[in-house]
Amino acid sequence: MANVLKFESIDNARQLGGIPAGGSHVKHNLLFRSSNLSKATEHDLHRLRDDFGVHLVIDLRSDFEYMQKPDKLLDGMDSALIPVLDDSMHGDAFNKDQVVPATGVDFMEFLFGIARHPIANTLKDKLYNYFVDSDYASSQYAKVFETVRAQKGAPVLWHCTSGKDRCGFCSALMLAALGADDNAILDDYAESENSYRKPLEAMTAKGRESGMTDEQLDILHFLVSVKREYLEIPLKRINAEYGSLLNFITQRMHVPTATIDALREYYLE
Repeated sequence: MANVLKFESIDNARQLGGIPAGGSHVKHNLLFRSSNLSKATEHDLHRLRDDFGVHLVIDLRSDFEYMQKPDKLLDGMDSALIPVLDDSMHGDAFNKDQVVPATGVDFMEFLFGIARHPIANTLKDKLYNYFVDSDYASSQYAKVFETVRAQKGAPVLWHCTSGKDRCGFCSALMLAALGADDNAILDDYAESENSYRKPLEAMTAKGRESGMTDEQLDILHFLVSVKREYLEIPLKRINAEYGSLLNFITQRMHVPTATIDALREYYLE
């Protein structure tokens, strides 16, 4: 996919330019999405700031995730922390110590541990239904819209931890607001699978060797990557309940029509 951007230490990065939307296309090199910037090199950050003009980074992670791995930023780059998960997503299923590995813990073994956890098979459905049902998530994503609108067409990047779930849903919402159809939205979302294909293949092979079941391997896929169907499920719910993702944005998230009009003026060709 031409929109994929290669950095030294920023994973799953791409820009939304060229995606059909609103009878036109998204402008190039203005709307960016990625994984977190905690490992970003100086070269990566100079590319973002100096080559692409990104001066605002929207961080969708929770406070404790940010504290564990804060973004690296250069002078002239600001961060807007807009966490989209509330306490219900950090409570009974996994506590903070389980979600974020301790220093020195092998990350692959950490992921295997989550995939084997009895509650793990509910994670995917819980997270994507949360995006649809949560008042908190809707209000926080609405804040993202207003934050992007305030940039008046300047480049902006948003991210979560891996740039696939919270970030992916954010990108789906933004593209829908700009007028993209569900297929274009799903195509962008599914590109995260290609971004993580090689590490996922290695983890899957090791997981099979260690005796993980197919169900556990599917959970591992969810933790590391995406499948198109993950987003298809909430989209079907939203289309059934609201008629379209755009209606969800205006009716559920209460994003004003004026904000959507402004975003289209700023970010469509």
